[in-house]
This record gives sequence, structure tokens and C-alpha cells, in this order.
Amino acid sequence: MTKEEQSVALQSAARLATAMQTGIYNGRSQIVYSYGCYGYTRGGGATWHGGLDLVGLDDKFIRMPSYKGKAIQGTVTRARIVTDHCDKTWEWGWYVCVQMDAAQTPDEVNFLYFCHCKELLVQVGQKVKTGDILAIMGQTGNAAGGYDHCHLEARATATGKGLDPTAYSGTDNAVGIYGTKPATEPDKTAQDLTAVPNSQLNTIQLVSLAPLTDEQMRQADSLAETLGLTDSEHYKQLRLGDSYFAAVFSVSSGDAIKVLALAQKNGWDKLERYHSRFVG
Repeated sequence: MTKEEQSVALQSAARLATAMQTGIYNGRSQIVYSYGCYGYTRGGGATWHGGLDLVGLDDKFIRMPSYKGKAIQGTVTRARIVTDHCDKTWEWGWYVCVQMDAAQTPDEVNFLYFCHCKELLVQVGQKVKTGDILAIMGQTGNAAGGYDHCHLEARATATGKGLDPTAYSGTDNAVGIYGTKPATEPDKTAQDLTAVPNSQLNTIQLVSLAPLTDEQMRQADSLAETLGLTDSEHYKQLRLGDSYFAAVFSVSSGDAIKVLALAQKNGWDKLERYHSRFVG
């Protein structure tokens, strides 16, 4: 983004300032999938999600939030990307950390992290307050799902464990859409995840559902038919012994999300019957 384009974008964002801010966005904020909720675990508890994955439906700019509607402020202590995979913060991609000024809130939170950004719009040492623009929503780092969002994490210490961030997110810790849609500019419509650009969903994943019973396998077959995979090499049905089966999908990240939704609906993910890895 050029300086001129950035200036125009920031001016456009400022015109949305009269809209109700929901957590880190103006307008509506969405938690799309259960794995984006705080405290979500998988792999028998081996993987734990320490924040909330938030999508701005009407606003791509990530903003300094409030605390339950109360204005807060702080100082940017990190505005960077880590590429060393020995440092787990590489998973955050481009991220901003704000250390809040002391004694503003009754909870233990002192640090707020805004992760997976496409572009950072603040610098280390900068003072920020509720409503100030920090970054642009993106999917850098190890961002799950293949869609633009912000991983919001709240911590007591810079190296501590993630705390419940819902006092800052403007949402519950549950899948849903929160807040109110603002009046959009005449030549624009609100962003909606029902039409995520294909360019964001072109990474290939190998997804397997196993072991499944015969009845469960029929659900996988039905999804494969819906996705147009039944007669293609992108869907395989495998028998596991006498009573169980495996459904194997080779699909884009967009279609992989639909397979995950089926697994979550039936609780297969919690039973470790959902497996996925990137293959291209």
C-alpha cells in the first residue's frame, strides 16, 4: 500500500468513527468457528487457543478496544513479525502488542496482542487509546482457516498465558456475529464471509475423517457430493477393518473449513477423528 493509498484508507476509516465500535472493529465483529474461541483445545489438550479469532465484517482496520465500553490507553511495545520458528510468536505473523497504562481496569490484563495482521499502522513507543487504528486485518503467520481475521490475546505479563479477552472483544466467547452494522458509504457494501475471495482459499489441505461408522461415512459422502468431489480424485473412501471407514478429502482451505464444520457438528474433532495438513 502506497502512502497516498494509506492516507485515503485512513481517511475512509475515520468516516466510520461515528459507528458503534464492537471490540477491535467499527461495526460488526464475528467469531466464525469454534476453534477461534478462547480456550478451545484439540489433540487431547495438546493444543490450546489463548485468544479469540475476530473478523471485522464492516471494517478491515484493527483498533484499540475499550474495556467493557470504558476507554483505555497504552503504549505500543511490539510492532513486528518473527520469522524464527524456534520462537512461538512466529505463529502470530505481523502483530502489535500494547501495554496498557496501569490501574485502568479491575482485571489482571496488562498486555493486549493483535495478531495475523496484513499491515501494521503503528510504531513501537506510540501512545494509543480506544478507537485508534493499529493495523489491517489479515492472515499472516500460522493463521487458521484461510480467511482474514485478528487473533486478539490478553495477558497479565508479556510472556504469560492468555487470559479471557471478552471484556475487550465486545463479544461472547462463542461463535456468532456481534454489534451493529453501520451505515456504509454509498459506493460500498459491508464485507461478508459468505463470499471470501478465492485468492484467500487456494491452499490445498489433505483432510481425513476417521474412524467413521457406516452411518457417519454417509454424512461424509453427502458432503463430498455437495462439494462436487464424488467422482474425482479429490475424495477417497477407505475401509478400516470390518466396521469402520475413512473419508479423505484433498481440497482448498475454503472446502476444508466445510469438512471441519461437519466434524465439529458431530463432535468428531474432539474425538480426534478430524485430521488436516497442508500439502500445497
